Amino acid sequence: MVFHKYKLIVVGIPKNASSSLSDVLRNKTDNSHDHRTLIDEYNYNDADLLSTYTSLVVVRNPYDRFFSGVHQIRRDATENNNLTIQEVIEQEIFYKEQGINECFYTQNQFIYLGKKLLVDKLIRYENLHEEWKNFAEEYNKTAEYKIKKILPFSNTTKNKMAWEEEFKTLTQDQLDLINTMYERDFRLFGYEMVEKI
Repeated sequence: MVFHKYKLIVVGIPKNASSSLSDVLRNKTDNSHDHRTLIDEYNYNDADLLSTYTSLVVVRNPYDRFFSGVHQIRRDATENNNLTIQEVIEQEIFYKEQGINECFYTQNQFIYLGKKLLVDKLIRYENLHEEWKNFAEEYNKTAEYKIKKILPFSNTTKNKMAWEEEFKTLTQDQLDLINTMYERDFRLFGYEMVEKI
């Protein structure tokens, strides 16, 4: 997501507060909320102009993000909002006609080229409010247009079980699948991977 007024590029990884960031930064000069990789943002926009902007991303514990995706699928289900984890995996990862649901894309594919991290600033979802405030304070020291230091949550799912609780319902096969899918995210972003149920 490109915010020209603030000269910011926010890589909107699905389920990583992209709605909140869009809501706090967007104005009428900006495009709609999207989930493009940083490379795609350069391809869709003037690359020379974007090279003068600051880029940032929010990363999240892969387990927490996975279950946030599961909750969104359940919330958005028109017929059955009591889908099991296995049903979500089968419908949205393995057998989805259009390919894997973007809620379950790996985070690293948005901001890495090989081993190179492409963004200027990485913020952790687990410390989102504090890290956003610190970023905003530092950014505002030299910015022509100041950004808000308080980041409200948008697009949240109500009454959802904490991911640590839902994690306990996984089978070993499901855990192995999640670990395999997100192995690089665990490693690159320093989150702990659980091997055994």
